[in-house]
Order: sequence, then structure tokens, then C-alpha cells
Amino acid sequence: MVLNRYRARVDGLLTKISKPFMKMHPNTITLISVLISFLAGVSYYLTWISSYYLLLSFLFIILASLLDAIDGKVARRRGISSKRGDFLDHLVDRYADMMIIIGVALSPYSNPLIGLFALSGVFMTSYVGTQAQAVGLKRIYGGILGRADRLVILMILPIIQFFWWGYYFSISSWILILFAVLGHITAIQRVFHAWKAIPS
Repeated sequence: MVLNRYRARVDGLLTKISKPFMKMHPNTITLISVLISFLAGVSYYLTWISSYYLLLSFLFIILASLLDAIDGKVARRRGISSKRGDFLDHLVDRYADMMIIIGVALSPYSNPLIGLFALSGVFMTSYVGTQAQAVGLKRIYGGILGRADRLVILMILPIIQFFWWGYYFSISSWILILFAVLGHITAIQRVFHAWKAIPS
């Protein structure tokens, strides 16, 4: 995960941003983030009506990503981190990924087949990471394209698409193809990492 290397550098900023949310339960923040992810996907889909929905999707993706980043921070600062919260957080992450990518795939800028290909890469990346944990290893976050990287790309995609003249096979399609290809490469990287770490 390229951007995961810089997580420590933004930790102080996330601490400041999380202050207004300290009275909220972290699970509530997590659930709100997936609702906003749904709205982000719907907004991207609604670009069949107007391209200005891209701007709305941009705002929703940023807000959802922000909430996704601070729910764990709030849990740790309040001393209420739990396995249930961790389970919910990762479950919601997958739903959020799915909602946004489906919205992009069903928009006039891409197509469902490419979206299906992208989802396969995203889900296999996540599956290998958590499956390693299921067999007794630490959860694997490494690889060329992690979730943090995808979220940053998705944040800027609506803005780029807004100024991209052309429909159907546009920058949105290329980004989904990128998610698919690099997602499967990341999954393979994690497979090799896990395979070497599993006792023979």
C-alpha cells in the first residue's frame, strides 16, 4: 500500500479532525460513512441527468473517506476499541467500495462489465489480506494498490471526469480497469507474502 506508509504523518491531523466527533460512538460514525458512500455512488450514477452530480459525488466521497479515517481514531482515543468495531469497520469498507464502484460503472462514463472486473480486483485484494489473518497471521495491508490509494484516486476522479469531454469509455473506465489490474496484482503480492509466512 503506497499511501499507507504516510499514515503516521497524518495521524496528528486526524486527531484534530476527530475532536468534534468524540461524543459519537465510533460504530455510528462507521455506519454514517457507508450511508454517505451510498450517496456518492448514487450521485455518480445520476450523471445520466447532469454532469454536475460529479461534484456532489466528489463531496460525498471526501466526507465518507474522512469519516472512515476517524472512526478508529475515536475508538482508540475513547478506549472503546473492540473486535466488533473492527469487524464492522472492514465490513462497511467493502460495502462502501462496492457502492461507489457500482455507481461509476453504471454511469454514462463506463459500463457494468468493467465495474465487475474492478470489483473482482478490489474484493480479492481485501480477501487475501483478511484470509491471512484467519490462518493465524497478521492482517496484510501491503501491495501496490491498497484501499487508501483507491480512495485518493476516487476522490479526484469526479473532478477529472467533470472536465473530461466524452462519455462511455472515458477516464472513469480507465480508473476501474486500473483498480482491476492492480487489484489482482496486489492480491498476488499478498498471496506470496502470506505463503512465505505460513509455517510449512
